Amino acid sequence: MDLETEKFTYYLDECYFHSERDKEFSTETEKQLARKAMELLWNKPNITVNGVTYTNQDIRSKLLYEMMPEILDRAMECYRAAKDVKSETAYLAGCIFRTLIDYDAYIERLFRQTYIF
Repeated sequence: MDLETEKFTYYLDECYFHSERDKEFSTETEKQLARKAMELLWNKPNITVNGVTYTNQDIRSKLLYEMMPEILDRAMECYRAAKDVKSETAYLAGCIFRTLIDYDAYIERLFRQTYIF
């Protein structure tokens, strides 16, 4: 296993899916689905979001250096709100990556809604 994959696996075990975060998932099945979605993203050759294509190297870099548990939690909220999802793991992986890409804009919008000048 290469060093980046080892680091990613460590983050999965100790950060996103640590037993202290079990309350963030409604069931063990949901937790396993989220983990599989993260692993799917890690191995994805590329992803196109809003007309921008991200290579596997780009995806991995974002997962290692920009991803946070809060992003996963927000993506899970979006996933839970979805109806008639055909491929749950792929859909959730897309939710996670889109949330990761758009997270700064989301936080800025929350800030503006909370602190009106």
